[in-house]
Amino acid sequence: MEIRTANSAHAPARWTTRMVFLFYSRPVFRAWEIFCNHAARLIAHKERMRSVHFSREWAELNLQRMEIQRGLGRISNSHAHVCASCGYCCKGTRERDAFLDRVMQQPDTEHLGARRRTGEMVGLRIAQAQGRVLHRDAPNAQGCCNELTCAGCRLPQELRPMQCLAYFCGAAAKALSQDECEEGIRLLKQLLKLQWHAVKLAARTRFGWHTKAS
Repeated sequence: MEIRTANSAHAPARWTTRMVFLFYSRPVFRAWEIFCNHAARLIAHKERMRSVHFSREWAELNLQRMEIQRGLGRISNSHAHVCASCGYCCKGTRERDAFLDRVMQQPDTEHLGARRRTGEMVGLRIAQAQGRVLHRDAPNAQGCCNELTCAGCRLPQELRPMQCLAYFCGAAAKALSQDECEEGIRLLKQLLKLQWHAVKLAARTRFGWHTKAS
């Protein structure tokens, strides 16, 4: 039986583990997210995907997405001081939610492009409806995402776009322990798998397959 001490849980990540984690977090996730979003957007039947039947399946995927993002959020919390001193990954005023972010949270969304061009993120509207908007009185961070304030993001972690929780820079990864990197790799693999399930669900809306793919 493997026994981990309190110290080992906080030991700095090995270089090899950190590189694997960054590999999944950046080039792999980024390329896979682009592919899955475009594939799902192009193949989905825009009417059938909003049906009650498929809306339930999108909701199931969304619950899984939220749970994965909560896990990634717990890892992110340990290096919040690194992000607070930089914030470069949140630069640019465009909204971050992609097609799959929107469809999982709101299958009847009217915003069907790969990237949002107008309006607010679905996650923000959900947070507003649930009274869960964070840092309400904090000023916006200049030149950054519309939801980033000087005190942090307005959205709870599970309501943010997937890329916001999946991305880790080198400085952030250096702040992680071995356990956190290993857990991050596991969660990122789950998120990649979930996106593929979303593409398959989009395909079923087009071709009328009413049984879940394994």
